[in-house]
Amino acid sequence: MLTIHIYFFKSKPVELPKTTILLDNGYHPDKLEAELVLVDPEIMSKIHFQLSPKPSQEEKAKQGKSGFVPVKAR
Repeated sequence: MLTIHIYFFKSKPVELPKTTILLDNGYHPDKLEAELVLVDPEIMSKIHFQLSPKPSQEEKAKQGKSGFVPVKAR
């Protein structure tokens, strides 16, 4: 998805703050960064990856949920 829309990030001025892309724990930011740098070496000066915190068992229990629970930001 990011490589399909790479033109958006290429056209973004460097002076603007980095775009934060929130990921759940199923993604590995290091692997994504390495692949995106191959597409555009300057891309990481415009975006930043952040992992969303995974809810703990206690947090799930407080909400009365178990098993898969979507991360808070979704």
